[in-house]
Amino acid sequence: MKTQQNDVVAEYLRELDQRLAGIPVLQRRELLADLEAHIAAERAERHVSGEGELIEILERLGSPEVVAAAAHEEAGTVFRHPAPPRRRLWPWLVGAGALLVVFAFCAFALFFARVDSSEVPAPGPAVTAPVPEPQPTS
Repeated sequence: MKTQQNDVVAEYLRELDQRLAGIPVLQRRELLADLEAHIAAERAERHVSGEGELIEILERLGSPEVVAAAAHEEAGTVFRHPAPPRRRLWPWLVGAGALLVVFAFCAFALFFARVDSSEVPAPGPAVTAPVPEPQPTS
């Protein structure tokens, strides 16, 4: 359980650190260390036992975006929202290309797979084999 709680705090601080880009390194480290100490003190004071209680502490601090915006304002730096992750286009292009190749192959096969009428036997009477008559048993 402690590991999950530590992961929650580590993720919060990691995200905050990313949003503090542009603030001088020493000031940023000091802020992160102060927040980490504050979180640890709150955990000890409240005897936090569950992840939900820890999340409440983090929510009272504010989201990483709100804390970073306040820190940027105090430092006089410009707060830039992190860019959304770029979506990769090449997997879609490869998939679409493969689909086009399959369609082209099918069209090619259907177009050139014609049956010549001289190769098909003409329908005629069905030939059946004679059925042998049952032999009397003695």
